Amino acid sequence: MRFTTGPIRVEADRHHVTLPRVGTIRTHESTRKLARRIEAGTARILSATVSEEPSGRWFCSFQVIVWRPVGVPGHAGAGAPAVGVDIGVKADALLVIAAPDSREIGRVPAPKSLTTAQGRLRAHQRKAARQQGPWDPGTKSRRPPSKRWGRTNRRIGRLHAHAAAVRRDVLHKATTSLAQQHRVITVETLNVSGMRSAGGAHKRGLNRALADASLAEVRRMLAYKCTWYGSTLVQAGRYYPSSKLCSACGRRKPNLTLADRIYKCGHCGLQIDRDLNAAVNLARLGEARQLMLAGEQGPAGSGPVAGRGATRETDPARAGDAGGRETSTPHRQQPGKTGTVSPQGEAA
Repeated sequence: MRFTTGPIRVEADRHHVTLPRVGTIRTHESTRKLARRIEAGTARILSATVSEEPSGRWFCSFQVIVWRPVGVPGHAGAGAPAVGVDIGVKADALLVIAAPDSREIGRVPAPKSLTTAQGRLRAHQRKAARQQGPWDPGTKSRRPPSKRWGRTNRRIGRLHAHAAAVRRDVLHKATTSLAQQHRVITVETLNVSGMRSAGGAHKRGLNRALADASLAEVRRMLAYKCTWYGSTLVQAGRYYPSSKLCSACGRRKPNLTLADRIYKCGHCGLQIDRDLNAAVNLARLGEARQLMLAGEQGPAGSGPVAGRGATRETDPARAGDAGGRETSTPHRQQPGKTGTVSPQGEAA
């Protein structure tokens, strides 16, 4: 449920929030960060949303408009001016970061949090299947579930919540470091929904790995963090062959499969890691567009902030007239809407 009018405030003791009709409730986490901004006059609460997760935890999220200067914090070190980021699902290479001169800046390993939790999830799900659930297969009707079934499902929800929290923590740390240390960041525009839409049972493991990696979150996080720190986010076109182009001679290798982890160019003889080769091509693409994009807003909300440095996130990017299985998932968008104020969440 969402509250947009009435008494919506953070109490002075930093551990209570007041909502319309609900009243004053105690929060598990401290609200001091939001309270300090409100007291300083650099933030204003627009609405509050109360939600319950499958794990049984309740959250109160505030939608806040925040004034903040655009710039890099003093503790952040400087890295390569332009980098390319190749996103994958391998355990040792969730993100491969490279410079235009073929230097590998770094690699971010995939947390594989869902894969790690599969053993416990499987045990609890089998246990729940043996208990009295909300559906009676004999009479084919609904029935009141047992308390033990509810307890088992809450444990399943907590396992999923922990896996999501671990994944989100790794992605936040990696994208924050990228946005702070590099001025131009180039990423791919992946159609993750299209990548998982077909394939049948023989592709089940890949679909699970794609979901566990949360590929679309990387571009979404970089979009608004580049706005915060004054970086430029360049998005390569959906059909840009970053993995198939040779980073040495520029020739294209059309018969490249997912099983080929080493890129071998048949023209110049280059042998290089597949992900590193793609990251180098992306870095060079971003470097070529650096002057063209200077002073302009990037395609996914990067670049200068419109209007007094307000913190903003933009709606999901739209692909053009693509066809077949690679067509992007349609997103609902209100006419004339170009962005939404980014929510600053405070867990309750």
